Amino acid sequence: MPRGKRVRVKRNTKRPALSVYIYKVLKQVHPDTGISTQAMAIMNDFCYDMMWKICAEGVELAQINNKASITSREIQTGVRLFLPGELAKHAVSEGTKAVTKFNCATGPGGGGGFGTPAAAGPKAVKGRAPRGSVSRSSRAGLQFPVGRIHRLLKEKTKMRVGAGTPVYLAAVLEYLCAEVLELAGNAARDNKKARIIPRHIMLAVRNDEELNKLLQCMVIPGGGVIPNIHAVLLPKVSKGDPDASQEF
Repeated sequence: MPRGKRVRVKRNTKRPALSVYIYKVLKQVHPDTGISTQAMAIMNDFCYDMMWKICAEGVELAQINNKASITSREIQTGVRLFLPGELAKHAVSEGTKAVTKFNCATGPGGGGGFGTPAAAGPKAVKGRAPRGSVSRSSRAGLQFPVGRIHRLLKEKTKMRVGAGTPVYLAAVLEYLCAEVLELAGNAARDNKKARIIPRHIMLAVRNDEELNKLLQCMVIPGGGVIPNIHAVLLPKVSKGDPDASQEF
């Protein structure tokens, strides 16, 4: 290579997909239902959008309180501020349950962590978890990746992140994903389809009051519109004879 010539290194700026974990959640709520590639891309964007919006609320709360780290308490308050009604109540419940289970598993005698007897064999390779270790998602009883969410939070916020923060956020994202997938699966079953498509996600979101309020500015590609016929266009039925011929 000639001296002085610069080589441009391409950086992978594409965010990692959560399709594997979304599919696991789908099989929990609808074991016999599949999902199309377009619908999976929409769910992936939905999860990242919810994560960054809740994270933004938590960062702002930490800055207001002059804190250098984000804890699960800031994420919990951000969930209460961002999600409407019953969604916030159930999301807070799922997050608290996951953090409690995670703390019990990593506490003294909990059987998790790197100090377990199963991990006392060969030394771990630098940058990797030792053999026999249990992932943080497994300790919290979640499908979504706690470690990946922890890394993304540190890269995005440039702040210290508490141990329970990614666990709480992963539980909230898994709950929201399961809620949308359950309603979309019901819409697919009503339409006698075996796979979820963007149309079913749109029907699931718009027919639910709280999800519609949460995602009122969201545009779903390929979702179409809500079926609606104006009352003026409906056929008129005579009052005296309900079986009479309908006239427009």
